[in-house]
Amino acid sequence: MRAFAGRVVLLTGAGGGLGREFARQLLGAGADLILSSHHPQRLKAAAEFAAQSPNRFGRIRSLLPADLSDPASCDHLAEQVLRIAPNLDLVIHNAGVGLYGPLEALPVEATERLLRINLHAPIRLTARLLPALRNRPRSQIVFISSMLGWAALPNISVYSATKFALRGFADGLAADGYCVSTVYPFFTQTDILESPQYGTTTQRRVPGWMIDQPRPVVRASLAGIAARRHHIYPSWKARLYAVTAVVAPSVLPPFSRLVAG
Repeated sequence: MRAFAGRVVLLTGAGGGLGREFARQLLGAGADLILSSHHPQRLKAAAEFAAQSPNRFGRIRSLLPADLSDPASCDHLAEQVLRIAPNLDLVIHNAGVGLYGPLEALPVEATERLLRINLHAPIRLTARLLPALRNRPRSQIVFISSMLGWAALPNISVYSATKFALRGFADGLAADGYCVSTVYPFFTQTDILESPQYGTTTQRRVPGWMIDQPRPVVRASLAGIAARRHHIYPSWKARLYAVTAVVAPSVLPPFSRLVAG
């Protein structure tokens, strides 16, 4: 995609399933990448995976380990990015973790960590990076949300809350005049599907036919980002879910039984 040639991109959560694929496809499209992840080994592995992209035209400028559950680490990441890339023009907030179970069964620390990573960190990083983005003609901020940012399912209340909040935050930034895109993947084959479970004896398993694969999800996401679309649904399942959440929400409770066990 020529829209990414020469663009300087910060990608958080680069060590995960979607992150690795975003890095690979962006590198192939000619982007100049700054990759961040909590796990240095996974970050290195993601860079190696991305470098295998055929006909790649971009480069990886830096690998920056960061613990987004720690505000000081968020601030340090922002400082590093601004020092390395004052010409930053695209931020993809991809980092995220999940939890599954009724609220009263979730450990308090795990819940707070999820809130810090999924919601507080994107807000904090965005605030610190806006001075660099504000005057860039192609600047853009991207949030990887979830279909659960449109309608929640049972036993995923806190995760859903962060995804709803990201949608609201993105809408607010757009109202302030920034170019913002929010991506709403459906169930995708990433580590989120293996999130810790608490307080339920039923092992959550999403049927295979409902699970999208990272490569087409990222390809569709990047097409939407390139077109500077505000809301991006990277599969027909994601779009159908969002439409159903608005026009026929009563359909979703029976649907939830498919993914409860």
